[in-house]
Amino acid sequence: MRAKTYKSTNGFTAPQSLSGFGIKVSNGKQIKHLGLEEFNFCPILKDFTFQDKHVAFIPCFSINRGNLYIDQLDLFYRDAPGITLHYATLYGVTQIQMTDIPSIRKNLIQARLPEFVHNSIEFQNNYGALFNPAIKIWDKCFNTDIIIAKGTDQRFVVNTFYEKAVLHNQKKRVNWANLTRARSLYP
Repeated sequence: MRAKTYKSTNGFTAPQSLSGFGIKVSNGKQIKHLGLEEFNFCPILKDFTFQDKHVAFIPCFSINRGNLYIDQLDLFYRDAPGITLHYATLYGVTQIQMTDIPSIRKNLIQARLPEFVHNSIEFQNNYGALFNPAIKIWDKCFNTDIIIAKGTDQRFVVNTFYEKAVLHNQKKRVNWANLTRARSLYP
């Protein structure tokens, strides 16, 4: 299976607003877009586990996937028109259930994820004047118990469990350019 995510050039360690989808962040003068997956491989989330599983945000898991188990999920993003890059593969992927969120949130607080996000110099530099509106959006998402959401409605900052991730040092250019929807799960 394949899933589209936000574009990143920093290894998904902090938001960069390089894609035109995600949660709109504006101060009335500028607009950027925040993808919750832009923190997926930051040091805290990379090492974090809950019940022996890692967590991440993958846009296509914002709709009900039930008890779907995916052995291998290839993650990709659109780098430029006609250019798609496969940058990582997740193994043993399932959707987080709303009932798990309070415990996951508590453990993420203990792991100091909110503190890391708030103090991310890269996030601050990339968003500039939009950092404060962006951090307010992230905080609202962190404090909700919603996994399934429409469009860019508020949802929790992670929505999937996975057993193992392989980040490709050399992003692979693939012929998946027609796979354009972030909410779709592609065969």
